[in-house]
Amino acid sequence: MRKFLALILILTMVFVCLAFTASCGEKNNDEGENINNNNNGNKNDPDNPETVPDEETAAAKIEPDIPDANYGGHQFNILLSINGEFSNAGGGMWNDFEAEVETGDSINDAIYKRNVYIEDKYNIKIKVIEAQAADNMERPAAQKMLKNSVQANDNAYDAALLSGYATCQLASGGFLMDMNSMAPLDLSKPWWDQKANRDLMIKNKMFYTAGDISNVTNYATYAMLFNKQLVQEYGLEDPYALVRNGEWTYPKMIEMAVQVSGDLNGDGKYDFDDLYGALVWDDTMMGIVNSIGEKCAVVNKDGGIELALNSERVLGVFNLYTDYVYDKTKALTYQRQDWDGSKSTTMFSNDQALFWIQIMELVVRLRAQEINFGVLPYPKLDASQENYYSTVGSWHSGFICVPISQEDSVRTATILEALAAESKYTIRPAYYDIALKGKYVRDEESEEMLDLIFDSKIYDLGWLYQIGGYNERIMDLLRSFKGDFISMYEKNLSKAEKDIEKINAAFDEILN
Repeated sequence: MRKFLALILILTMVFVCLAFTASCGEKNNDEGENINNNNNGNKNDPDNPETVPDEETAAAKIEPDIPDANYGGHQFNILLSINGEFSNAGGGMWNDFEAEVETGDSINDAIYKRNVYIEDKYNIKIKVIEAQAADNMERPAAQKMLKNSVQANDNAYDAALLSGYATCQLASGGFLMDMNSMAPLDLSKPWWDQKANRDLMIKNKMFYTAGDISNVTNYATYAMLFNKQLVQEYGLEDPYALVRNGEWTYPKMIEMAVQVSGDLNGDGKYDFDDLYGALVWDDTMMGIVNSIGEKCAVVNKDGGIELALNSERVLGVFNLYTDYVYDKTKALTYQRQDWDGSKSTTMFSNDQALFWIQIMELVVRLRAQEINFGVLPYPKLDASQENYYSTVGSWHSGFICVPISQEDSVRTATILEALAAESKYTIRPAYYDIALKGKYVRDEESEEMLDLIFDSKIYDLGWLYQIGGYNERIMDLLRSFKGDFISMYEKNLSKAEKDIEKINAAFDEILN
């Protein structure tokens, strides 16, 4: 009996210890990483939104692989192009490097915090030098300033943010460093645009690029808006559903657009007082080519540039698009009388157009307008096309580059990598999640479309290098309502071939 009682006592003590241990373990897990407990205090409780970490904060912040350094108060000079039409600061290209104080604006304050962090960490001072505006599309003022600095070897600029046209000419002229060779700068990191690596690399060299360090290429990415009220009034299909189902095509867009038009004032003519299926921007002629996955020029397997514009698919989308937009009772090619888009903005806000085919900057422009609109990618050629493609506009684009004249290229690479890495966690969410998704767009579906548009970016060296002048000549067809694409192509083919030969020879000389 004594043995039996002793055994009962031992077993009781064991059960008590086990229960206590389990209780302690459960408590410790509540304070740690137990995601299976649904108590109210659980940090991952799906029923308590405040406790659920978002994707960005849940993942560990990726730190750049760069050394700690003290640069003794060095003034880090960034040369910036001016483009008065396309500006967040009244006269300059979108300036993502300058913020003197916090103002409450999400993007400005993100720039300020990033700059302060990098300036303190590396003991530098970031200084933006704005070039004066130029009278033509190449905006050569900044280009000339960088050239003069390199030729004088005065190291005036550590880095630059210049237009696509300028960076291309500077690259082929031998004025820019290969950023792939600028350790510890690493363009394979997620804060640099991997689509730029895919499309802009020539013989494994990257002379200019884009990424989270600046929002310019986001604003310059092609997109189109649609008027929700007109979709409802005319009983049209849901454009969002068409995009999701892979059925958002040019024939479908035109089928919808032709149903919306009218001489509103009954004066017998169509102008800014009337109703249209689409407001058409000149530069859409480049966008439609890229939207179907085609390009003006590509990099071939040998790393050189070659022409790719003349294809059956390009001719197909050109004919589809122009057959519709050349009908002046159905679409308004507004830039002949409305270069800055002010009248068109009023028209779209007054429900006088179903679609506005342009770039992402439109979303920001319309932020103060009382209009219910949605955002879409440019359509596909047909439903068999696998992906949507959203080109980055050549004239509105801006790329980070580095002059070949450098006092300390390692220092420049370190600061650019640090700025880009920190921008992933400051500038990008401020632009994308807080400003663009939170302030400018009107619905959750548009947020989904933004993800699709930015994930489908495409860069075209043919437009950027202005090969054969095709970037302007294809727009001239729209401006004059001409439809003979083949004649335009053949007329400029000789120049295009000479341009390509010259560009490839220039890079051969630079890289050999």
